[in-house]
Amino acid sequence: MINEVLERAKKSKVIYEILGLSKEEYDRLFRQYLEEFNGIIRTGRFVEASIKLLKWLGFDESEIDLDKLIKGVIVMKVLVRDKRRKK
Repeated sequence: MINEVLERAKKSKVIYEILGLSKEEYDRLFRQYLEEFNGIIRTGRFVEASIKLLKWLGFDESEIDLDKLIKGVIVMKVLVRDKRRKK
């Protein structure tokens, strides 16, 4: 799948085309996942939000190690910091 997506990315700059979706399907999935993601950001605690993020991305609890957890905390801190700056 990754190679197919990368090949399509060479031919198009339009995200839904690169992902092999119709615009309507992409828009529907984008809205759904954005709502889910915003719920994760609103968690308020970085470690808990990081765990939720990793599970949301498809990691099983047994796959979440300290390395992934710290990276997740970094992502959450950067997102929250940037969101605060925009206010």
